[in-house]
Amino acid sequence: MAVTQTEIDTLVEYCNVHLGDPQLWTTPEGYPKSLALCIIDAIYSTGSHYTSVINVIQKYKTVHGTQDGARALSSSIAHAGGTREWATTVVGNLKPAHTRLGAPLKADIIQQAAQLITSLDIDTVDDLVARVADKPLDNPVHAGWKRLPSQSSGITYNYLLILAGLPSVKPDRMVLRFLAAALGDTVELSSQKAVELITETADHLNISPRSLDHIAWRAASGRELTD
Repeated sequence: MAVTQTEIDTLVEYCNVHLGDPQLWTTPEGYPKSLALCIIDAIYSTGSHYTSVINVIQKYKTVHGTQDGARALSSSIAHAGGTREWATTVVGNLKPAHTRLGAPLKADIIQQAAQLITSLDIDTVDDLVARVADKPLDNPVHAGWKRLPSQSSGITYNYLLILAGLPSVKPDRMVLRFLAAALGDTVELSSQKAVELITETADHLNISPRSLDHIAWRAASGRELTD
């Protein structure tokens, strides 16, 4: 499903008509000082109303502050007595990773993600950026992340990169909804094609893919486009 120039032209026109001046768009702040918060937000973000994710982040910040790395996240879970206890007492969210019977908790995935990242000698956001920036989809973090339970699509990995300040795209249901509204429901959209569409359209608009991803998400979810 190759991206066509017609699709890019249509998206550029749609953005110009419906999204206003790109200079006024809000940009996701992410967590430049905390890889722990990047991991937590990335995993809790799928299948959840974002208000619940904000609550999880705020509760973790209340306990641990805003500068934890991946090692401190692992220590937080261990100190709480395990993932279920951590999910209950630290972040107050026992949401499962999927809806099938016997699904692990999102907290279980977070623990495994933190262990993966620290096993690669990565602790901080700067460590992650240094390791993956040149080849974001061809590195041990990406390969290992996609082997985590319920993470094979790579959506949460892409969002991890966005939260770390890298120019990635999170092709979740809101971004797919935005693309369908712009291109029409007859266009077949895969996650990979969504990434390519957002990336190439951003290039034509002279903005970062991260910024267009975020404004597309805000538009599809009915949020204000500017602060």
